[in-house]
Amino acid sequence: MNSISSHCIFAILFVALCLSNASANDSIIVRDAWMLEAPPNARVIAGYMTIENKSSKSRTLIGVSSELFKKIEIHRTEMHGDIMRMVPQEELEIPAGAAVSLQPGSYHLMLIGPESVPQEGERITLKLQFNNNQIIHIELHVRSGKSYRMLRDRH
Repeated sequence: MNSISSHCIFAILFVALCLSNASANDSIIVRDAWMLEAPPNARVIAGYMTIENKSSKSRTLIGVSSELFKKIEIHRTEMHGDIMRMVPQEELEIPAGAAVSLQPGSYHLMLIGPESVPQEGERITLKLQFNNNQIIHIELHVRSGKSYRMLRDRH
């Protein structure tokens, strides 16, 4: 086999490998990732987003991290009588071909122990880890805290 044909075969295999990785990484799409600007002394801030699973297999969010927070937990808001509680979740399943919304009054991320409280207009990088070893880096957009009072009672 001559040098040109071996280079062509190598190039084709390399492109095929890249495309197979790209399609696996495109199976999860995160949209509308945001958080509200919090008061300067906030120790816990909620994060929201929609996670869509375009694959034919269920995916599970098993961890979230950021260099700007000591810890990030997945929570679900539940009513117990007249009391609303934030219940930690070990993981969050994203069914095949479906989307799960993390929103006030439902599932959400609890961003705990910020190094500094993010301000309106900033973007906070989070690392989402799924059970299929897929890792996605996303940005939470910090929205105006003026909306905080409107959402506070729903969270």
